[in-house]
Amino acid sequence: MPQLNSSENDGGLAARITPDLIQPAFQPIVDLARGEVAGFETLSRPAPASGFANAGELFDWAESNELLWGLEEITRKAGLHAAADWPDDVLLFINSSPQVFADPRFAHTILKAVKRVQGLTPGRIVLEITERSDQQYIEGLEQQVKLVKDFGFQIAIDDVGAGTSGLNRIMALRPNWLKLDRELVDRIDQDRARQNLLRFFMHFARLSGVRLVAEGIEREAELATLIEIGIPYAQGYFLGRPGSRDQTLAPELQQWLRRRWDEADGTRLRDPEHLRITRFARTVETVSAQTIVRDVASNLLRHLTTPGLAVLDGKRYVGWCDREQILRAAGDVRSSQPIGFLVTNDPTTATPETTIAEALDIALCRDDRNISQPLILSDKGQITGMVGVRDMLHAATTLTNESRGRSAPLTGLPGRVRSDEHLSDLFAREQRGHATPRAIADKAFDAVFIDIRNFKDYNGAFGYDLGDLLLKRLTGMIQQVLVRTDSDIFVGHLGDDRFLITAPTKTLERRLSSLTRQFEGAVEEQFVPQASLGTHIESTGKVQSLVSSGAIHVGLRCLVLPGAFARLKNVRELYRRAEQLRALAQAQGDSALPGVGASVVVADRHGEASLEQRMSA
Repeated sequence: MPQLNSSENDGGLAARITPDLIQPAFQPIVDLARGEVAGFETLSRPAPASGFANAGELFDWAESNELLWGLEEITRKAGLHAAADWPDDVLLFINSSPQVFADPRFAHTILKAVKRVQGLTPGRIVLEITERSDQQYIEGLEQQVKLVKDFGFQIAIDDVGAGTSGLNRIMALRPNWLKLDRELVDRIDQDRARQNLLRFFMHFARLSGVRLVAEGIEREAELATLIEIGIPYAQGYFLGRPGSRDQTLAPELQQWLRRRWDEADGTRLRDPEHLRITRFARTVETVSAQTIVRDVASNLLRHLTTPGLAVLDGKRYVGWCDREQILRAAGDVRSSQPIGFLVTNDPTTATPETTIAEALDIALCRDDRNISQPLILSDKGQITGMVGVRDMLHAATTLTNESRGRSAPLTGLPGRVRSDEHLSDLFAREQRGHATPRAIADKAFDAVFIDIRNFKDYNGAFGYDLGDLLLKRLTGMIQQVLVRTDSDIFVGHLGDDRFLITAPTKTLERRLSSLTRQFEGAVEEQFVPQASLGTHIESTGKVQSLVSSGAIHVGLRCLVLPGAFARLKNVRELYRRAEQLRALAQAQGDSALPGVGASVVVADRHGEASLEQRMSA
């Protein structure tokens, strides 16, 4: 760090904060689904003649001498002028320390700076709140964040997962972007716990309308894992180092990103329980952010049914402008401004995969002023439609009604209709996998049908209340022993005592054996009536006789059809094959199967109990 002369006063130090003190650098932020640069973060590097060895030393010196405002202002101006030449859909990320952001001058100063750059609007600017101290609360910060949002700027919190960028600050500031710290990304391909933590952030982001950027990507394996999890944006040396403002991605990297994203997106199973919000979408009218307000209003007056407009900066969605808002602005001093300056900050969009429940959560996370705005739908950066408040209510009603008819009332699991839809999806994926070299069906799936042996006799002997209790207990055991935390495993309740499970091949081999053993133990210990049901036992001599003689063997029959979706043609054939296999097992009394109260029937495998081969013969 350069030595300061003791005679230098504050004015002398301030005079050193000049544009030639720094060299701006720009690091790309990449949209992983599109394989394109979504924006650049502007960074400050000390000029060789400045006397500072690195940016940290420069900013530490400025902070210790209360000169951060001037230093950050130079960085902001350099970034704004660079962004004027970028395509309209490329964002500019500008760093700001909490202390500077909280300054009462901040919001109005940066708005004036944007207005001085022709063709630039606040909707293209993401203001990053960085960390340079452990101070949790900065007075005035929330007020300035609210103000810049009202002006149309977007907010990002940097270094999430490190320092003081914690949940309290996220809840207080309600950012549009979260930038996940390198600490969370480092070797994530080798760390299951980190992957689960990022899945938590992904779930929060989907429900809150927040966009995630993973920072510090240095290895291909890290990036591939992030894509598998579904993180939409990334930044790091593997994608591009800080450099010129004209950087682009290499064509090979673009192709790799798009291919990996498509493959990962295709292998993420869609739970048929969740209806998509796109089902209720309507067309949306758009307008360029550069269009003058009075011209937009004039056009609206010729189209009386248009409720408002989605404002775009290039292809990128900036925000929504309500019809009345536009017409009011056309009658005052704002009439000569670009409409981009009317947009308040809420560039939230939903994807085609967004469910009705997630869409409702996104809408409910808005503040009261924006609650009535429609939810805009976007597919890989392209606006595809909108869902208004009335559409949302229709969707919620539909979800409620369909959930009642499509879920098994006793267990709450997907019922026969939704199970059939899920099976149809797996058959379709298998067919697509054979139809294209970029197979998304690279995982083979097994189908497993489970029922309770002698369940009818159990109901007759002990009553339907205990039978229902047994089914609920089995449901819990299936979730705990078979599903665990595997998102690829689907469980459906087909009716009565019959359950469907689909899972990647060989996932359930050992788990099924464990399930049958645990279920048999649970029946013996809990579900054959004991002392607590003594009155019932004593009054039913037949039941006592059945229990003591062992005439009722209650256990599981698990019918496993390995690779069923490659071997069979459709859902009907799958059910028919399962019924044939069950009938053969019943006819043989499960005598060839292991265990007394439990059985696992494996079809199309050589070895123990390969009944389907005998059936075919």
